[in-house]
Amino acid sequence: MNRWETGLDEELILIRKKNKARIIELLIQKINRNELSDTKYNFPPNCNHLEKVVLMNEWWNEHLFHLRFAVRSPQQLNELLGNSLDSDTLQLLEKAEAKGIPFFVNPYYLSLLNTDTDQLYSDLAIRHYVIYSKQLIDEFGQIEAWEKEDMVELGKPNAAGWLLPSTHSIHRRYPEVAIFIPETMGRACGGLCSSCQRMYDFQRGNLNFNLEKLTPKEKWEDKLTRHLSYYEYDTQLRDILITGGDALMSRNASLERILEAVYQMAWRKREANKKRANGEKYAEIIRIRLGTRLPAYLPQRITTSLATLLANFRKKASKIGIKQFIIQTHFESPLEITPESKMAIDRLIGAGWTITNQLVFTAAASRRGHTAKLRQTLNELGVLTYYTFSVKGFRENTFNYATNARTVQEQVEEKSVGRIPLEYNSTIKDFTKNPEKIKENIKLLQQNANLPFLATDRNVMNLPGVGKSLTFRTIGITITGRRILEFTYDPYRRHSPVVDKQKKVIIVESKTISDYLQQLKEMGEDEADYLGVWGYSIGETEPVQPIFEYPNYSFQPTTIVSNIVMGDKKSDE
Repeated sequence: MNRWETGLDEELILIRKKNKARIIELLIQKINRNELSDTKYNFPPNCNHLEKVVLMNEWWNEHLFHLRFAVRSPQQLNELLGNSLDSDTLQLLEKAEAKGIPFFVNPYYLSLLNTDTDQLYSDLAIRHYVIYSKQLIDEFGQIEAWEKEDMVELGKPNAAGWLLPSTHSIHRRYPEVAIFIPETMGRACGGLCSSCQRMYDFQRGNLNFNLEKLTPKEKWEDKLTRHLSYYEYDTQLRDILITGGDALMSRNASLERILEAVYQMAWRKREANKKRANGEKYAEIIRIRLGTRLPAYLPQRITTSLATLLANFRKKASKIGIKQFIIQTHFESPLEITPESKMAIDRLIGAGWTITNQLVFTAAASRRGHTAKLRQTLNELGVLTYYTFSVKGFRENTFNYATNARTVQEQVEEKSVGRIPLEYNSTIKDFTKNPEKIKENIKLLQQNANLPFLATDRNVMNLPGVGKSLTFRTIGITITGRRILEFTYDPYRRHSPVVDKQKKVIIVESKTISDYLQQLKEMGEDEADYLGVWGYSIGETEPVQPIFEYPNYSFQPTTIVSNIVMGDKKSDE
């Protein structure tokens, strides 16, 4: 763990300040040459250079500045990285641009990357999010949706059997929760991750970084009410995950309207239950989550006014029985945890929201101790880890893919040092009741249990159409050496009745263990540190930590499952 620096280390803070100054100088030059312009961020007449620098440093603290001046081409990317990209990488990125893969990297995030070969820190875990791989570029245009349940035809069940009211605004896999993607600027992101699970939608043109094109064509308020009625009249839904894109890319006014609509829907669902008998009552909304990468990608978005909005909503919604308010974020590396992101996290925790993290276990992030160090650093800030995901997709994400054998090895050999003894289950279960004190509570539990971090996340893979699991066995090997894995489903959560009948799914991994070890060697790793990976031919899904369980109702909900097709018949007919 000591091999890996964090963005809070004093040496790195100084390096990032120099990077920031370099980027600001380059942007000033571009504005002076009329290569960049913006109606909001422009220099007054007769402004001298020093005054421009002062203005730029002020603008740097505003998230809109970073969105307006985000990099959109390989040439801009190279310039703002101090022309540090080699010619082969630049040619590769130019090919990506020609194929239509979007570029969108904001200046703040670029300032986190290392541009000096004399600097010692390895930024590969975040650099690989910005620099597209040859495999992704070659496959773009023929990528198939990995998450089959996201392919929706109105009036027909998705791969998990659910009927949905929209082809792209609501995604559902499990009985208790459905993802809600508002048709606001929340469909956009603060940057494009190279291993994005929605690269298929960028390929189809459903997602892009032209913010004007993301403006809803239909009056959004009407569509918002219509979509949320799906949650209101569903018998099992109790958890709404508002994401995108990125939930916090919505303006405060838009986000406030969305949350108010969710509140009204939850209130009506609760009121309707008063007329239903015990055992016939619908599941009520008890958990609200906002999915966002902005604490890592663009922490300037987490303003005091946003925190006030979230705090007010929590106070109001708590009164109608909503018990859990969660910001679900994505830090990929301890390098992303900076003074700016720390301030953002402090504001969100101060608003009374619990913050959980989802890591994508890329090849660069899978190096020994890297994920453990991330867990530890997040815990120090009051963030709980939630999932460690195997990379999704197939050929397009081969470069970033770390084999499931390595995922199990990390789970068994590294994460295990933070495993929480069962005697503390009741302690951790109460963390969400006092989210403002979660930092202190995490620290106290670590001390009492003598743990370097709290291993609250589960290592899993998202299986097409059926859900998350790491319960597998190796049943074969291809002629090229890729393992064939037979997965069964997560035994610790409910699944769609349709999925329950399927029982198993087969995955052919996109990379051999030998190729993975060679890639680590090229990153400077000692292959001998990983040789035990060959022995991990089976995996087991970990139990859900008590803090992530749904609170119990004071009543017995109905067992009837609505909005699902069993065979040729809807279950509630």
